[in-house]
Amino acid sequence: MSTPAEMAREMETVNRALSATNVLLAGMDQVNSACELHPPANSPLRTLVEHAEQSAGLVTKYLRDQPRA
Repeated sequence: MSTPAEMAREMETVNRALSATNVLLAGMDQVNSACELHPPANSPLRTLVEHAEQSAGLVTKYLRDQPRA
């Protein structure tokens, strides 16, 4: 069984992936807005990734706060 510290390290990988995805989606949203001559707007997928980032951060914090085994 994995310890909370090990699981927190795994969640940090998820956090980094979500962060990189968010940056990529932000760029795509800007390009789409520029092509359509609209003001910049977040896509639904980018909003979902932002919420997933927040959730993953909370899970990581919870795991980090667990007592060492």
